Amino acid sequence: MKKLLSILLLSILLYGSDAAFEAFHTGNYKKAFSLLDTEAKQGNINATYNLSLMYYNGYGVEQNISKAAELLERAAKAGHKKALQNVGRIYMQTMNFDKAAEWLKKNAKEGDTKACYLLSEIYVTQNKFKEAKKWAQRAIDSGNSEVLLLYKEYKLQNY
Repeated sequence: MKKLLSILLLSILLYGSDAAFEAFHTGNYKKAFSLLDTEAKQGNINATYNLSLMYYNGYGVEQNISKAAELLERAAKAGHKKALQNVGRIYMQTMNFDKAAEWLKKNAKEGDTKACYLLSEIYVTQNKFKEAKKWAQRAIDSGNSEVLLLYKEYKLQNY
């Protein structure tokens, strides 16, 4: 949780307005939320991304993972790199595996080996072992050793 707070604070510092950063930094989350909401409605993708983090963490607003996912997707579609990295992961949390796979494949094409690993996890849970092996192998080939346990546990080499 502390790590997410640090990420949000840094993100607002780098991508948000000074007023939103100041409000967040002083613990006035409702004001920060309001400022970011206004900027997001005006098309500011950085504000949209930061707003998604506020929904995800429940800062200044009731926690709403579905709304966070919606805003992350909007920011990702507009080209926000961090949103693209996170949208597939948040859809995994909401158990929307088809949406998660759609976004994680985009990440994997950008060279994100963690996305390859997560795709292999999704396909294992769906008993799609050939597809799981494909993504696990991509992760391994790119140096992600985290996937080796999954590869061995489900005997993906047999598919």
